[in-house]
Amino acid sequence: MNFTTKPSYYQVGGSLTNNAPNYVKRQADDDLYNGLKAGEFCYVLNSRQMGKSSLQVRTIQRLRNEGIACAAIDISEIGNRGVTPEQWYAGLLRILENNFNLSDIVNVRTWWRDRNFLTPVQRLSEFIETVLLPNISSNIVIFIDEIDSILALDFPADDFLALIRSCYNKRANNSEFDRLTWALLGVASPTDLCREKNASSNTPFNIGKAIELTGFDETEAQPLAAGLAELTDSPHEVLTEVLYWTGGQPFLTQKLCKLLLENAELIPNLPPPAPPCQGGEEDAPARGQGGEKDKINTSKEWVEKVVRLKIVENWESQDVPEHLSTIRDRLFKENQRIVRRLGLYQQILEQTEIVPDGSAEQMELRLSGLIVKRGEKLTISNPIYEAVFNKKLIEEKLEKLSPYSEAIKLWLNSSCEDDSQLLRGSDLQSALVWAAGKSLRNEDFQFLTASQKVILSDQNQLLHLATLETKKAVCDAEKALMEADSAKQKAKQWIRIGSAVLAASLLAAIAFSTLAYQRFKLAQASIEIEQNGSDALLLAVSQKTENSEALSEALLRAIASGKKLKTLVQNKHKLEQYPATRPLLALQIIIDKISETQQIKASALPQTKIHWQAHKGAVTSVSFSPNRQILATAGIDDKIRIWNFSGQKLAEWKALQQSLNMVSFSPNGKFLATAGRDSTVKLWNLSGKNVSKLKGIQGSVTSISFSPEGKLLAAAGIDSNAAIWKLSKQPELVSSSVKIPGHNGLVRSVNFSPRGDFLTTLDGKSTVRIWDLSGKLKKILPLQAIGISFSPAQHQDRFATVTLNGKVGLWNLSQKELVKEFQTLHFDAKSISFSPDGERLATVGIDKTVRLWNLAGRQVAQFEFEENVVSVSWSPDGKQIAVAGSNGTVWLRQVEGLEELLKQSCKFFTSQPKYLRRVSTLCN
Repeated sequence: MNFTTKPSYYQVGGSLTNNAPNYVKRQADDDLYNGLKAGEFCYVLNSRQMGKSSLQVRTIQRLRNEGIACAAIDISEIGNRGVTPEQWYAGLLRILENNFNLSDIVNVRTWWRDRNFLTPVQRLSEFIETVLLPNISSNIVIFIDEIDSILALDFPADDFLALIRSCYNKRANNSEFDRLTWALLGVASPTDLCREKNASSNTPFNIGKAIELTGFDETEAQPLAAGLAELTDSPHEVLTEVLYWTGGQPFLTQKLCKLLLENAELIPNLPPPAPPCQGGEEDAPARGQGGEKDKINTSKEWVEKVVRLKIVENWESQDVPEHLSTIRDRLFKENQRIVRRLGLYQQILEQTEIVPDGSAEQMELRLSGLIVKRGEKLTISNPIYEAVFNKKLIEEKLEKLSPYSEAIKLWLNSSCEDDSQLLRGSDLQSALVWAAGKSLRNEDFQFLTASQKVILSDQNQLLHLATLETKKAVCDAEKALMEADSAKQKAKQWIRIGSAVLAASLLAAIAFSTLAYQRFKLAQASIEIEQNGSDALLLAVSQKTENSEALSEALLRAIASGKKLKTLVQNKHKLEQYPATRPLLALQIIIDKISETQQIKASALPQTKIHWQAHKGAVTSVSFSPNRQILATAGIDDKIRIWNFSGQKLAEWKALQQSLNMVSFSPNGKFLATAGRDSTVKLWNLSGKNVSKLKGIQGSVTSISFSPEGKLLAAAGIDSNAAIWKLSKQPELVSSSVKIPGHNGLVRSVNFSPRGDFLTTLDGKSTVRIWDLSGKLKKILPLQAIGISFSPAQHQDRFATVTLNGKVGLWNLSQKELVKEFQTLHFDAKSISFSPDGERLATVGIDKTVRLWNLAGRQVAQFEFEENVVSVSWSPDGKQIAVAGSNGTVWLRQVEGLEELLKQSCKFFTSQPKYLRRVSTLCN
């Protein structure tokens, strides 16, 4: 047998020529050719090195043989980073001019410049309509290769895709466009390419034909056997083994065939050729691969050994041209979906049957080439990928990614029963911070959910709180009763005293007894009101389904208790002095539940909550303007957006700070400050002009705070430091910063006091420090806090803290001493915020719930949301809160007092005739 063969028979990488003998024709060849010949828009979107470019070369040749004019545009040649829309579209036009030999007909440079009053995409559209179509009489196909390059542009290319769509829409009125069609090829999904997700009417993909490009099957791949014929008498048998290992992946198949040619000494049943100057049969084992025990006897063993030695083992050094490296980079790409992507791949490795659903994680894996759809399930593309990107590698990568890898492994191994492995305290908080915004595996969701210990239903939580508060009220009543009995005893004692003293003493005793009796009656009434409010609330939340009659009955009971509370508090405006608050909570929660049901008319209750999609990814911060009906939001997408209270976007710009952690209006409402991940604080006017850029923090800036008069700006970051800058009336003039060092790790927040005479920092170890404005440490508070907030009402002289386990502390502002504590229902609290009037505190936990409390520690409202709550901000009048969600949603929620809640509740029953008699008694 002759061992000499042309090593060039197989080509590894690059496009094959028209007459290449090793080209493998697939079903996609005919599908693409026939579709384009029929004038259909076609797109071939698949993983790299699947033969797209070679398919394009062959299809262009076939179409040209039919007299169809073709242009092939490799869009990556135009460039992306730093390229302007003007340059990009002009580059497309220049390539079209060259491909269709139009330089003798039009001077493209002059033509383009004469139309600079048009947008770039309009100019390209006009060029197609007025130059290309009139001067090319045949049918035209424009191929756009590497279409995924548009994802790296600094501007969205949706207009280009809309132009392709418009060429098809114009066919209805201009038959010339019947002659023009397009083909797109690249590594992306249609969803990836269309940045404007809602512009479904402009995308060409919903009118186009998707060309499915699969790996070689055994019948299609037969041309490749010819190259093996000179090495073996069974080339088809060898090719079958090759296809087993490569799964028909074109690049790998060509490469493995080429490697077999280059490793002919391993051919089964034949000794390797003797090297020059050596020979003799007795030397043969030494020249082989280890003697008889390693002798290769079958084609299967031959191919397997070449795969192991030349592809899998030490693959990174043998990956030339790059193939496995590009898959690795896509598989381990750091983004929000990496955990879920690797978890999905791990499931497929474990032979879990995964049904294709078009999710982002599935599309990422399919575009990497690692997995393919076979039948109705996803599977590993081939054994080579499975050997290189194996279970052990994925497990190691996942362990490095998550901060709780060991704990979740042990928990899963215990069939999710070993509660000792669940996260608690700061470990859980760190894990939740890490998980925020990521798309996690189902196992991660289960583990974190179990760790959060949110095991009480809403009903049980409310019942537990009601029981505690009722016990407290009973104690108050018993105390008042004891005081009354004591007063009566004193009155009896004084009867024995002389007549002169008797009269005066008797009057005093009666007065004291009357006061004690009044306190007793007040406590007794408070208990009754609190209990009635709790009964109404429990009736509402105990319904397993939305029972409209039960909700209506619950609301009627809440109205009754609310009316009694209104009579009891009379002119007491301070919420802290309310002897009972359960009716407020009951009215608000029941109204919310009724608003969510489908049975009521839209006008039956006023709209108390609106929401809109504000950012792609988490909204990190929201800030109300102090003097206008607008608010600003910031997100991990590095965007700043300004909205009115209807959710209408008024302004938007990119901060160029990598990602934004916080946004804050200046006290005069004329400027915005943003804290960036890139170590900067930027000041902006409301038109989006950057007026100042401050540097003084190393690493990501986590928090910013204006002093009350706006003359100072403080910032803190992950580098254990905070800083203070002095601002002029023109914020672009900023003095050098005052450094505030000495923290434990990151500084979570920095806050000026209401009078601006000191500021606080809260670090990663939950330590609260108080500093003067020169950066001198004044005091360290004796607690571990997770959040801090100052009361804007200066007469209150208070600030509040909340610990990770949900305990709220109220502190004296002047003396910095703890004056009161109470426990919230949050198992793991995240933040706390005073209302502008200082009457309410908003607390946020990890349970997608915001709770409001009065300063006596009684809950007065509970707002539930569909996403994890990142932050909460109060409107200047305290009548609304804005909530930032972890998936990009912003909510505006009304905050109502007792009077507003009663009005809303009574108004609801005006459309319920069956309750008119009862309502007329209650609501009049």
